Amino acid sequence: MKRITLAALALGTLLLSAQTFGAVRPQLTRIVAYAADKETPIEVINESQETYLIQSWLEDLKGNENNLPLVLTPPVMKIAGKQEGKLRLVVLPAEIPQDRESVYWLSIQEIPPKAKDNENNKLVLAIRSRLKVFVRPEGLDGSKAADAVKSLQWDVERDGGEVWLKATNPTPYYISFGKLELKAGGANGTTLESKTVMPAPMSSQRYAVPKSFKGKSVTLTYSAVNDYGGETEVLNTGVRL
Repeated sequence: MKRITLAALALGTLLLSAQTFGAVRPQLTRIVAYAADKETPIEVINESQETYLIQSWLEDLKGNENNLPLVLTPPVMKIAGKQEGKLRLVVLPAEIPQDRESVYWLSIQEIPPKAKDNENNKLVLAIRSRLKVFVRPEGLDGSKAADAVKSLQWDVERDGGEVWLKATNPTPYYISFGKLELKAGGANGTTLESKTVMPAPMSSQRYAVPKSFKGKSVTLTYSAVNDYGGETEVLNTGVRL
């Protein structure tokens, strides 16, 4: 079944109503898949009383769905009310980088049942969950992933009147920020807008500094999200912008 067809069905349901809820959700907020494992299960739960279809697919960080080194099954699944389902993710070990993590997006689109004739005033939203899939090659020790944020090196760059904070990540892990804030004096911290962009393994990433902080001595506060969706230790460092 084509995703465009399922989206059209979801939109038709969306136009029906006055009451909204999401029914199907993944049990975890992120997935960690090891190439050494035969497969990685992804558990999904339907919290409603109704039977739902779900459609699932993978993309890389640029939105490409083709020729990925992962296999996800089934692409379409039916889950009865108050029941759980399981997706299966298989890594193709020879096709992933062998010295660092890879990251992909997993989308899970719920397709609600068609409204009954006596439910004309009911709206059931078709919710899409999107979560990161971290893929680790054989030999990469996952126990060290949460400490990767401690290895970040921070520098200030100036370019065309703009100020940037550059995070250099010397580790083989992606770093997903929990906090990324600047604070000057006694003011509350200001979250950097681009904090959702991850420093890639063995690479650097720049973060734009708000103009109100230019020329000031500030405190940079940051943390990462660990494999279980929790926050790592919060770190602080002084920076002159």
